[in-house]
Amino acid sequence: MGSDVAGIQTRVTRDGDYYVINGSKFWITSAPFADNFTVFATLDPKLRYEGLCAFIVDADTPSLKAGRPVEKMGHRASTTSAVMFRDVRVPAENLLGKEGDGFRIAMATFALTRPAIAAFATGLARSAMEYAREYVSKRKAFTKKLREFEVIRFKLAEMYMKIEASRLLYLKAAWEADKTGNSTVPASVAKASTTDAAVWVASEAVQIHGGYGYIDQLPLEKIFRDAKLHEIYEDTSEIQRLILARHVLDTYQPAMEKIPRWFSEKPPDFD
Repeated sequence: MGSDVAGIQTRVTRDGDYYVINGSKFWITSAPFADNFTVFATLDPKLRYEGLCAFIVDADTPSLKAGRPVEKMGHRASTTSAVMFRDVRVPAENLLGKEGDGFRIAMATFALTRPAIAAFATGLARSAMEYAREYVSKRKAFTKKLREFEVIRFKLAEMYMKIEASRLLYLKAAWEADKTGNSTVPASVAKASTTDAAVWVASEAVQIHGGYGYIDQLPLEKIFRDAKLHEIYEDTSEIQRLILARHVLDTYQPAMEKIPRWFSEKPPDFD
């Protein structure tokens, strides 16, 4: 169900010492090569978050089948396919936690994996900047090298600023994960900010290269295609903003003093 984790439709039912799973999963990385899967399924879709369960499932379990790899815009070296479950019987001992713990387990996992995605995005952005840096030192236009034009220099400066900020954000998120085990908020900040930055940096690097950035003989077009996925997987940039908005409104602790009651009840008429 993509970003709607609680809307998972794959069903699981208890049958003695086994759980029986039925449904389909999509966008599963390395599915044809996996030895086992972490599978989330629901006891009842109407239960939403409370009905989710997580299991370890061996890839060679009867009636479990991985689909053919799908063609993607980018990340083509990473095989992605569907996984189908038709009355797949899983030992009860393969349940992670308790029944209904699936959503908590999924969110805890995201809090640990999102800093890694942020690191991937930062590395991608750095690669794009370095290719652009090399190109502007060689390419000439209007009798001057591109690096001498202020508009190009400003682009490179902005790239570097975003990359440096991105590095600090993912390191903070990773540090929080190590220190407290709860990095949900800094991980969402890092994931949303760094992936947006990576897409911007990659796009600007293509722009700096002009036509050469658009052909597949140079690495920029691949970097540009790969960048977009970082804004989508491990929950989209929009989901990160929902998480952060909830934090700001519900759990954030203000540093400023509260506005006096007399002001909030009857603000003065400045007209």
